[in-house]
Amino acid sequence: MTRRVSCPTLIGRSAELERLDAALTQAQNGSSVLLFVSGDAGIGKSRLVTTFTEHARRRDALVFTGGCLDLAEGAAPYAPFVAALRPLAYELTAEELGHVLGEAPRELGALLPELCGRPPARRDGAERGRLYELALGLFQRMAALRPAVLVLEDLHWIDPASADLLALLGANLRRAGLLVIGTYRSDEVVRGHPLHGTVLELERSGRAERIELAGLSRDEVAAQVAGILGIRPAVRQVGALFARTEGNPFFVEELVAAGPTTNEVPASLREVLLTRVERLAPETRRVLRAVAAIGRVGDEELIAAVTGLPPESLDDALHEAVAHRLLVVTDDGYDVRHALLRDALHTELLPGERSRLHRAVATALEKHGPSAELARHWHAAGDADRALSGFVAAAAAAQASYAWAVALAHYERALRLWPEVPDAAARTGMPYAELLGRAAEVATAAGEVDRAARLAEEAMGEVDPAAEPTRAAGLWTLVGRIRWVAGDLAAACAAYDKAIALLPAEASARERARVRGLQGHALMIQCRFRESVASCREAVEAAVAVGARDIEGHARNTMGVSLAMLGEMTNGLAELAEALRSAKEREDAWEVGRAYVNYTEALLWAGDWAKAAELGMEGVGICRRLGYGRTTCMCAAGNTLAALIRLGRWSDADRLVDDVMDIEAPPWQRWGVTLAMAELQLRRGDSDGARRHLATLAEITGRTDDLDLASSYHACRARLAILEHDLTAARGHVRAGLDVIRGSEFIRIGPELCAAGIRAEAGLHGDATPLLEECRAMLAAMPKMPEPEAYGLQAEAEATRTAAPDPALWRSATALWEELGETYRAAYCRTREAEAILAVRGPREDAVEALRAAWATADALGADALRPEIENLARRARLDLVPAAEEPEPAEEPVPGLTARETEVLALLSSGRTNRQIAETLFISERTVGVHVSRILHKLGVPNRGAAAHLFRASN
Repeated sequence: MTRRVSCPTLIGRSAELERLDAALTQAQNGSSVLLFVSGDAGIGKSRLVTTFTEHARRRDALVFTGGCLDLAEGAAPYAPFVAALRPLAYELTAEELGHVLGEAPRELGALLPELCGRPPARRDGAERGRLYELALGLFQRMAALRPAVLVLEDLHWIDPASADLLALLGANLRRAGLLVIGTYRSDEVVRGHPLHGTVLELERSGRAERIELAGLSRDEVAAQVAGILGIRPAVRQVGALFARTEGNPFFVEELVAAGPTTNEVPASLREVLLTRVERLAPETRRVLRAVAAIGRVGDEELIAAVTGLPPESLDDALHEAVAHRLLVVTDDGYDVRHALLRDALHTELLPGERSRLHRAVATALEKHGPSAELARHWHAAGDADRALSGFVAAAAAAQASYAWAVALAHYERALRLWPEVPDAAARTGMPYAELLGRAAEVATAAGEVDRAARLAEEAMGEVDPAAEPTRAAGLWTLVGRIRWVAGDLAAACAAYDKAIALLPAEASARERARVRGLQGHALMIQCRFRESVASCREAVEAAVAVGARDIEGHARNTMGVSLAMLGEMTNGLAELAEALRSAKEREDAWEVGRAYVNYTEALLWAGDWAKAAELGMEGVGICRRLGYGRTTCMCAAGNTLAALIRLGRWSDADRLVDDVMDIEAPPWQRWGVTLAMAELQLRRGDSDGARRHLATLAEITGRTDDLDLASSYHACRARLAILEHDLTAARGHVRAGLDVIRGSEFIRIGPELCAAGIRAEAGLHGDATPLLEECRAMLAAMPKMPEPEAYGLQAEAEATRTAAPDPALWRSATALWEELGETYRAAYCRTREAEAILAVRGPREDAVEALRAAWATADALGADALRPEIENLARRARLDLVPAAEEPEPAEEPVPGLTARETEVLALLSSGRTNRQIAETLFISERTVGVHVSRILHKLGVPNRGAAAHLFRASN
C-alpha cells in the first residue's frame, strides 16, 4: 500500500484565492481581468489555480484550461489556446457554438483545428492580425454567454505567436466578462523571453495584475505535512523540512515521500526524485523515462510503442507510477506529475538511451504526430535527414497558422541542418536558395526585416540569374516586399523593376502580373500616380489573360485610387466599384477592406461626402466583423469621420468614435481617426483636446514617408495654432506641410495649407503674395476637384483682408462650400464676408444677414471655435444677431456710467491702440472714436487717456 504524496487540501493561499474570487466577480459584472500567477517551480501555482477553477465552476462560469509544452524546437504555435479551446464543442450547444465562432469560422482554424479545419493558405502579414482579432471576438462572444475563465499554464514555455495573442487579449478585452489567468515561473521569464515584455507592458498600463507566490510559512509546512501523513509531524521534522525547502510545497511533498526526514537529507531535489524512481520496478522506470522523452501527455498506445512492453506489464507499470504519484492521469493519457520530475528523468538518460527513446517516439508518431514534434524527436535521436524534413514541414505548418516567428525558428533550424544532409534538396523538394527565400519571407512577415534582408542576400548568392532568371526574379520580388515593409518604397520599386527585367519571355503571365501589381501599389503609396496607373494596367491585362482574378482585383483597386488622384474620377470610381464587387464575390476579406478604404478616400477627393459617409459606415462594420478592426476598419473609419465632420453630422461622428475607440490599433493605422478627432475638437473650440490627439501623431509624422499623413498633420496643427492665436506657429506648420508635398503628385492638400497660411499672414500683417502664387500654381497643376477649388477661392479671399477686403470673393467661397455641404467652412466664410462688408462700408443689412446665417450654423453645430468670433464681430460692429423682437432684456452696463460701446472703446484704448486702430477694429470713423474718448474722460472724471486706461485696468 502506497502512502499519500500530496496534501488533500490547499494549505495557505487564502489571500490569493480571495483575489481570484474577486476577479471572477468582476468578470460576472461584465469586466475583463488578466491575472498572472508567478513563482518558483513547485511553489503551487497550478494547485492554486486548480482549486480556484473548481470554485469557479460551482459559480456557473465556463472554464477553459490549456498549457504550454516544454518542447524547445518542437514548439507548436498557439498550443495553450488550442488546448484550452478544444472542449468548446461540448461545453456549448450547437446554436451557441455557431454564434461564438462568428462569421469567419474557417479563419479560426489555427486555434480550433478540430472544429474549423485548416485556415485558408495566405502568406499576407495582415492575416495574423486578422486571426488575433477574430480570436478576440470569439472570446468576447463566449464570455457574453456567461462569465468565462481562461487558464493558460506554464507560460514560461510560451511560443512567440501565443505571446502576441495574449498581449492582444490583455490590451483589448476590457468589457467582455472574461477572466484570463496565466501561470509562469518567474525565474525563467527574463529579458528576451517572449513573455517578458508582455507582462511588463500590461502591468505598467494597469491592464494586468500579478500574484507572486512565496513559500509557505513554517506553520503552513507543518499543516501540509500533517495533511500528507495523517498525523501531526514532529517539530524537528518540520524544522528540517522548512529549512531545506524554504516552504516550497512540491519540495516538501517529495522529501516527505522519499522517507523520514532526518539530518541525512539528500543533497538535491533531483536526487530525491530519482531516489523515489529507483525504488520502483524496472518496467515502471522504463515507462517513466519514456513519458519523459515524449515530453507531453502520452496515451497508452504511444507509451506501449515507445517502451515495447506487453499490455499486462504496461498496465502494472502505469498502476505503480500513478499510485506513487509520479504519473498523473489526464483526459488524454498520462503525464509526469511535475515538469521538474520530467527534467530529472530526461537528464538522467545516457546518450544512447536518450537517442533510442526519441527515435522510438518519432517512429510511433510518424503517421499522425505534429511535424514540429516529429522534427524535435528526430533531431534528439541524431537523425539529421528526417529532422531536416520535419523542420521544413513544421515551418510550413506554422506559416499556414500565421505564426511567423515560430516558422522562422523552424526554417533556421533546417538551414543549420542542411550541410549535414547530403541529399537535402531531394529530401525537402527544394534547393537551398528556395529554403533561404522562404525563411526571408516569414522573417519579413514577422517584422524581422534586417534578418530577412540578410537571408534574401544569401539566397541571391546561390542563384545565377543567367541560368535561373525566373528564380532570380522571384528573389528580387521578395527583396521588394522586404524593402516595402522596411518603409523604403523607392528601393522596393527598384527591386520590382529588376524582377520584371529578369523575367524571361516564357515566364508565366501570372507572375508578371503579380510583380506589376505589387509595383503599382508601391508607386501609389509614394504618390507616383501616373507610374502606378501604367504598372496596374499591365498587371490587369496580364491577369485577365490567365484568369488570375485575385491579382486583377488587387491591381484594379490600386489603379482606381491613382486614377482618382489624377482627376479621372469617373474611371477611378468605376475601377474601385468593380474592385469592391469582385473582392466580395471572391470572398477575399483583405481586398474587401482595402476596397472600402480606397473607395471612400476617392469619394472624399471627389467631394461626394454623403456617399463616402454611407459607404464608409458600411465598410467599418464589415471590416470589423471580418477581423480587420486594427487595419482596414480603422482606415475606413478615418475616411468616414472626415466625411461626417465635413457634412456637419458631428453626433454621428461621435457615435462612430465610440464604436472604434476600444480597438487597440497602432498609431500608423489609426492616424486618420486621430486626425479626424483632433479636427472635430478644433471646430468645437477644444484646443486642449485637439492638442492631445495631435501629440500621439507627432512622433510617427516625423519619420513617415506618407505624404498624406505628414501634410494633413501640419494642416491641423496650423489650425490649432490659429485657434490659440499663435500665428507664428501657424505660419511654421503651413511651411512644413508645403515642404512635404512640393515636387510630388500629392498636392491636393496644398490649397488648404495655403488658405490657413494666408489667414495667419493676415493676422501678422505679413506678405501673403508668395503663398497665394503657390496656391494658384498648384490649382493650375492639378485636375479640378471641388474641395481644393473651394480652398483656393477661400485663399484668394483671405489675401484681400489686409489690403482691400472683397465681400464678393467671400460670398463665392461660401457658395462653393455650401454646394459641397461643408456648413462649418461656409459659416466661416460668411463671417469673413460680413467683416469685409463692414470694412468697405457696405450695406449693414447685408452684413447682418451674413453674420446671422453664420451664427445660426455655428450655434446648431456647437462650433465653439467659430461662435465667439462671430459674436465678437457683431458686438464690435453693433450688429444684432437676434432680431429686435427676440432680443432679451438689456444687461447691466459693463462699466458703471459708460455705455457698452464706450466700454469697448475704453478696453481698446487701455490696450494701447490709437484712435485710428480703434476705428478699424469697431468699423466706425476715427472722428466717432474721438467723440467716444471725450465722453469717457468726462464721465470718469480723468484728465487724459493714460489715466482712463489706468482706471479701467484697476477696475478689472
